Amino acid sequence: MRNDGTSPDGSLDRLGAQVLRVQDASLTLADELVLFTLGAQMVWFDFWLRPLLQAGAEMRTWQAQQARTARLIRRGIPEPLAREGLHLLPD
Repeated sequence: MRNDGTSPDGSLDRLGAQVLRVQDASLTLADELVLFTLGAQMVWFDFWLRPLLQAGAEMRTWQAQQARTARLIRRGIPEPLAREGLHLLPD
């Protein structure tokens, strides 16, 4: 057997080709793992952020309704009627 990296039966060539296939599979697996991790993070963020965003929108709606009711009461509308969401037309 010679020590120059070649063999008469080509086993080193086959071994080199197999190493390249394993390396390619490893890179593909790493790519898939990164994509899976990003997808999992997006699901996690959506799971936690959607209720917070929805609660914020509901809070802004409630505050707008409270401000509107207060404006109607300042204009002289009785409180029970002001809370019903009346719309005043300009004079």
